[in-house]
Parts: sequence; C-alpha cells; structure tokens
Amino acid sequence: MFLDTGNLEEIKKALQFSFFEGVTTNPTILLKENQPRKTHIANIPAKLVFVQAAGLTEDEIWEDVVRIQAIEPAQGTVIGLKIPAHEAGVKVIAQVRAKFPDAIILATAIFSSEQGYIAALSGADYLAPYYNRMEVSGLDAAKTIAELRYILDLQGLEDVKIMGASFKNSRQIMQALASGADTVTISYDLFLQMMNKPLALESIEKFNEHHLALPK
Repeated sequence: MFLDTGNLEEIKKALQFSFFEGVTTNPTILLKENQPRKTHIANIPAKLVFVQAAGLTEDEIWEDVVRIQAIEPAQGTVIGLKIPAHEAGVKVIAQVRAKFPDAIILATAIFSSEQGYIAALSGADYLAPYYNRMEVSGLDAAKTIAELRYILDLQGLEDVKIMGASFKNSRQIMQALASGADTVTISYDLFLQMMNKPLALESIEKFNEHHLALPK
C-alpha cells in the first residue's frame, strides 16, 4: 500500500507499518502543508515518493518533470513521477521512458480501462484509476479495474501495476483490490478506518473488562 498524504506526522506514523511501499502526493495534498514543494518533498522519509508533474500542455508538464528530477530526496528515498494520463501527459510519459529509462512513472487521473491501457503502452509502471470519482460519476469502478487488469495481462503488460486511488471509505479499497488492483494509495484516516472497526473495538473493550474481573 501507499499513503496518499504530504503530512509528515501522518507519514511517520504510517511508516511504522512495514507494508507501506511509499507515499503519493499531488498539488492539492501539498498545498495543505503550505511549504515549498522542493523542500517538503526532500523531508519525506519514505522509500518511494511520487510527485505529480503540473502543467496543461506537453511542454509545461515536461518542464515540471525536469524540475522534479532535480529534487534531492532524503537519504534512501527515490522520487517517482506522477503524470496525468491524458493526451499531453501520455506524450510526456513516453518521453520520460525514453530519456530517463530508470524513472518510476505513475499515470494518474485514470477513469477508463482504455485510458489506462494507453498509459501502460506509453511506459507507465503504475496506473491510478480514481475509484470514488468514477463511482460518483456513475461509472463502474470495479468493472473498470477488472477489465484493465485482464487487458494488461492479455497484452503482455502484466508487470504494470494498478494502484487504486481516490477512495471515500475502506469498503471501496477492498473492492478495488478484489477487482484486480495490485495496490492502493489511501489517506491516513482511511488506513485507521481499515483497522479500527467499531465492532472490533467494542469486542476488545469487553475482553479487557472481563480480564480485569478475573479472580486475582
């Protein structure tokens, strides 16, 4: 799993759990931290930190890719590139793959299987379908992920990973994984929600009450 946040305290707490592979960010997330992007990214102590390239045109996105590539991350951290999977972004993905063959690329803002397929053909390592955004728009997010996974495997692109994103609740996270997502990126609040189920907490509290009532 990946943690979808730029908050350093949340990141430090979550990375105590070894199964987190890294952190994903975007301009909206970073704006909440009110710090220069270059400085803030350099302070994130994760193994892999994805940074989104901004811009509307191919040239603008490429220029921001170059700026991101110049960031010096924390020791032991690798910076990955998040690039939107629309026409201009897909062109940049292909450029990055050609000029920076070792770059780790996450194609983002995916709302259809065909969009993800094109991004994979262009050289993306990860594909981020927006689960809740699809559901809100009347699209079948689970079916989209399942179809995309099937097509990738059928076309010999099985190494490309689907990273489910944009979740409203923990149930959507599990539906994405059950549909074929290889991993997910989630907020810290949703991570806590996955563990701290009210019924479980109620049961644990009762066990502890009974433990204290045991004869000494």
